[in-house]
Amino acid sequence: MDMIRGTRSPFTAHAAFGAGLGAWSRTLWKHGGSVAPSYWPRVAAITFVVALNAPLRMWERVRFGSRIAKAKIQDPVFILGHPRSGTTYLHYVMSRDPQFAFPAVYQSLMPWTFLTMGRPWRQVLGKALPPTRPMDNVKMTADAPKEEEFALACMGPASLVIGYFFPKRLQRIFEDAVLLRDAASKDHWQRNLLLFMRKLTVKHGPKPLLLKSPANTARVKEILELFPNARFIHIHRDPLTVYASNLRLYEKILPQQALQAITKSEVETFILRSYRQMLDKYGRDKSLIPAGRLVEFSYEAFVGNELDVLEKAYAQLGLNGFAAVRPLMEREIVANEDYRTNTYTLSGDEQKRVLDAWG
Repeated sequence: MDMIRGTRSPFTAHAAFGAGLGAWSRTLWKHGGSVAPSYWPRVAAITFVVALNAPLRMWERVRFGSRIAKAKIQDPVFILGHPRSGTTYLHYVMSRDPQFAFPAVYQSLMPWTFLTMGRPWRQVLGKALPPTRPMDNVKMTADAPKEEEFALACMGPASLVIGYFFPKRLQRIFEDAVLLRDAASKDHWQRNLLLFMRKLTVKHGPKPLLLKSPANTARVKEILELFPNARFIHIHRDPLTVYASNLRLYEKILPQQALQAITKSEVETFILRSYRQMLDKYGRDKSLIPAGRLVEFSYEAFVGNELDVLEKAYAQLGLNGFAAVRPLMEREIVANEDYRTNTYTLSGDEQKRVLDAWG
């Protein structure tokens, strides 16, 4: 039976360094009971580096607490789409529009302290980050756009990213942190999202935030409770490619971060189940989005026609200024011209399994 195991990579500790000690303690209390003894040294290493961050977190709260509490968040734009559907590329291109602010890599990985320690964190991460992400060839820099899901993982257990550390609990974490099936999980997620967005507003000023988290595809109802006038862009992709790409994602990410071993079969089962749950909830909740606040298109239609698709999306969403930002977006598109997506081959049996599960 194929097993996906954590390695001795130091990335696990680095990935958790931005967490608050209280948040990490709550996460361990909730999910750590299933950690095998062989991973306890890694847990100890993470706890040690998280503890080092505690004084900096307290200092940022003292220094910026009042400004954060008073920050007024402008109506945001949320990029939706199941993981591996093209959300990152869309986020990169749209982030070139200066009317938006977005969380950078160093801010999402250090959500508690980026207001006071942003400059040194950027320098450290700039040297430590690999040139591309482990699961694909997308460029990585400390200032690149990053999904806020990683920030929320540093702020508490209400994040799908926690599943990268505790993959044996992936389905339970998905239901708690993504489907938000109980009031406590929903409240925790909403409070942390608001806090992070207020901090970004303090950093960037009164600009609408452009946020991208695939998990938000299942959180439309809960987002609208916070931001009734939010705008949404949903990008979707060929499901067979999405399935194969998600397998690769977990095969690359889990060895770097996992505190548990998991079989490939368990990962496959999770992907098949969670995909349907996520898109079923999105299908139910998207009717709550006011008219003129949602645009949907496919990855296949977007790639190669990015500017035309976005010009139409801007018009449908009532976003102004596309003509002025078109050259900036074009520059980002040209910068990614050499990017090549991974290719995948699924057997006939694998394709049938996916299509039978997803309909």
